[in-house]
Amino acid sequence: MTTLSVNHVARIEGHGDITVDVDEGVIKRITMDIVEPARIFESMVVGRTFEEAPLITSRICGICSANHAVTSILATENAFGVEVSQRTKKLRELLVYGSYLQNHGTHLYILAAPDYVGLPSVFPLAETAPEIVKRALALKRLGNELCTLVGGRTVHPTTAVVGGFTSEPTRTELLTFGKRLEEAVRDAAATVELFGSFDIPRYETKNDMLSLVAADNYAIVEGEIHSLAHKWNRPVSDYRGLMQEEVVAHSNSKHVMVDGKPFMVGAIARVNNSWDQLLPSARVVASKVGMRPVMKNPFYNNICQAIELVDAAERCAMLCYELADSDGSAAPVEFKPREAVGYGATEAPRGTLYHTLEYDKNGIVTAGDVITPTAQNLAGLEADMRAFAPSILKLEHDEFILKIEQLVRAYDPCLSCAVH
Repeated sequence: MTTLSVNHVARIEGHGDITVDVDEGVIKRITMDIVEPARIFESMVVGRTFEEAPLITSRICGICSANHAVTSILATENAFGVEVSQRTKKLRELLVYGSYLQNHGTHLYILAAPDYVGLPSVFPLAETAPEIVKRALALKRLGNELCTLVGGRTVHPTTAVVGGFTSEPTRTELLTFGKRLEEAVRDAAATVELFGSFDIPRYETKNDMLSLVAADNYAIVEGEIHSLAHKWNRPVSDYRGLMQEEVVAHSNSKHVMVDGKPFMVGAIARVNNSWDQLLPSARVVASKVGMRPVMKNPFYNNICQAIELVDAAERCAMLCYELADSDGSAAPVEFKPREAVGYGATEAPRGTLYHTLEYDKNGIVTAGDVITPTAQNLAGLEADMRAFAPSILKLEHDEFILKIEQLVRAYDPCLSCAVH
């Protein structure tokens, strides 16, 4: 028996190892071992007020902190029966899309791109192709500043609260950002073209793909859960009965299954499930590089993130202009806490994020549940590693390991979120 291992996989969020056991040319075991300790955020919210819950859960992640805040807010509003204004909904979309711009820009250029150009990191790329790295930093900066504009700061937003926002961008700020976002569409389209030009391993997953969907929008804030393979829709409130969380011996993160089977969430699931809701510009640039549903190669998740950059930049520009030229308020609406259970879901950059919050009559949290995108992806990632690895086993050791790491990075895992 030969054991191949990678301690602390590079260029991903958080810390994890890969272990591969090979016996006489046959792979016997392959695992993604999450070594970070549990962070017990679900327990941290217990005993806290509804105002505190979004501030606490946003600390689960520095990348998608806006998603955690908004998802907790949605769960609370679901529990208390709160209806918010259309302006509030649009500002929430802008806030969440800010995390898309900064996450996708960082992941694609800084973490994933070196895999396709034969480099160990982004630093040599900065010397040989500085314009590419500048593009990455510009997209990340724009996303960070959009989160600051709407949420009050780059990470852990403070202005988004139950019922609305405590402050809003000015008309001038919205118009200025609308222009910047329009200009960013060009960089986003160039990103699709770049990743479409890479030599991508040939492989198709057998895993289902799940995401939120909506009839009239590219669903990132609210929607129904949709299965690509089985074509069913389920309300968000069904997620706890739909999904089974399993403890696995080799990982500090649970694995999540549906009907006992692994699945995938993230950009590729969203683009597959909501293709018709993408803006025309995103569909056109996707089609130019041969991307159309149904896509089953998990390595295409990178290209789908780039497609989402095009859609997000143009969509956010439109939202800025709509908000700048419309009346109304996003000020928090009045409501009363009550004893109830609430459910919320958003599409974080890495996939669907679920929160449940249970409250007593005074608005104090009595129980909480969070299922993050990476926790949902881990069982599917291991299934894909097991299926993909035999096709590359004849490669030299270093090349074999690189291809396995490349698959892991295509999933864009956040291992720190997985041990929430």
